[in-house]
Parts: sequence; structure tokens; C-alpha cells
Amino acid sequence: MMRRTRLPGSVLLTLLCVLLPTAGWPTSIQSDKIQSDKIESLVAAELQRVATEEDQVRYRGQYAALVPLGSAAGQFLLSMLLDEDRPLATRRRAANALHDVATSDLLEPLRQAMGDLLLEPWVETEVGLLLARLGDRQTLDRWIRQLRRVTDRIPTTVTLAEILEGLGRLGDLQFRSEALGAATATHRRRIALMKDLIPRVPERLQKPLNDEMQAIHYNLACCLALTGKIDAAFEATEQSLQSSTIRITMVQVDGDLRALREDARWSDWLSKQIEDKVPASQTPEAEEQRR
Repeated sequence: MMRRTRLPGSVLLTLLCVLLPTAGWPTSIQSDKIQSDKIESLVAAELQRVATEEDQVRYRGQYAALVPLGSAAGQFLLSMLLDEDRPLATRRRAANALHDVATSDLLEPLRQAMGDLLLEPWVETEVGLLLARLGDRQTLDRWIRQLRRVTDRIPTTVTLAEILEGLGRLGDLQFRSEALGAATATHRRRIALMKDLIPRVPERLQKPLNDEMQAIHYNLACCLALTGKIDAAFEATEQSLQSSTIRITMVQVDGDLRALREDARWSDWLSKQIEDKVPASQTPEAEEQRR
């Protein structure tokens, strides 16, 4: 019986490059098409890998594996981001990847996209941040000035809700544009305002507000870890785990918290957090009592 073998992808690619021009297509077109298809395939595979392994977090350098693919990967990712026919989750991953991959050759396409009056709000935010990352901060600085006019007001019963909402957006823009000191101050102020607010609202609202306040500590922890304030980052991370929306698995993979995992205290700290999350009914002592 003849044994079938599977040719490696590199061999198949070489054969295609040799054979396809014989069909009468220009060699340069063939080469460009094969290269484009290969890049799109590699990009799609990396987006899927992150979706499978790390979809619960987003951090700087998450898509560093795509950087060597150069500007062609950036152009493909931008087309994915702007393609409203693609699934929303795929477009959001493309946006995240662009923050690692985008180079100056995307400046003009991004400016053109920003000029689209029908651009979706979340896409507009991504494009504005990408422009700032590439040196064009005009849009981002305008957004921050507008938010400052809201967040710098004195909190009252009338203005507090709008201030809190503005602080949330401001902190996100500051963090994602790498203004980490400013983002740290913004997160701290938002936490302080919510801590003051919670005892003043009806009891039925206190639990969800407290849950949200604890979750903000995760954003604070990322800022602190990235600026080398490891003790404070451990403390903020531990605080954030009191929120129902923050899981220890997020801390274990988030690149922004890598400094915690590289610290000598990490193993003991992680064990303690896992133990604290185990319900009393599932402890070995409780199991022994049931026997």
C-alpha cells in the first residue's frame, strides 16, 4: 500500500509559487496574493488563540506575535475593525491587536476613518486612541478636555452620577493612552466618591454599587503594577477580587499584572486567594465531618 505523506506548509507554498505563474497570471500578482493570504491566515489564527486562552482580559503586548508581520497585518486588522459585517467579538479583538501592531503607515487610513460621520461610537474611540498612539493626539486631547469639564465639578446630588460616569471614561482613556499616573489618580477619585455614595443610597442599591467599586480596584491595580508600585498593586488586586466580576484566572494571565506574578510573594499570595474563595462547605474539615 502506498503511504501518503503530508507536505509541510512551507513546501506547499514553494510549489504554489512555482506552479501558479504557469497558469498565465503575473508572477508578482501571484506572490502578493499568496503573501496576503498567508498573513490573513496567521492573523486569524492568533486572534483565535487569544480568544481561546485569554479572552477575559486585554493588555499591552497581548498580540506581540503579530508585530513581525509588519504593516500588512495592520492594514488587514484595520479592515476587520471597520467591517460591520464581521462578528462584533472579532472586530473588538482586531482593535485590540491594532494597538500592538499599528505603524505610521496607518495614520492616513485612520484619519479617513475618523472622518466617517456614521462611525460607531466604540470604533471611534478605538480609532482616536490608535491615532494618539501614532502621535496624532488631537482627537484624544479634545475628548479629555471635554471630560475634564464634567469630572472637575464639585459633586452634588445633581452632578454626582454624571461625574462618576465621566471618571470611568476618563480613566479608561488615560490608561489606554499610557498616562498611567493620571489614570491612577482618576481611579482613586472614582473609588473614593463611590465609597462615600454607597451608605447614602437605598439598601437595594448598595450591593451592586459596592460590587462595581471593588471592580475598579482591578483597573487601579494594573496602573500600579505597570508603574512599579507592587505592594499597592497586590493590595488593590486583592480588593478587586471581592467583586463578582473579577476572577483570579484574570490575574493569572493579564499581562498588565505580570509584575505581580514575577514577585517572590506571588505563589503564597495566589494560594491564599484560592483558599479564601473555596466555600466553607467544600473545605477538607467540612468533608471529614460529613463522613
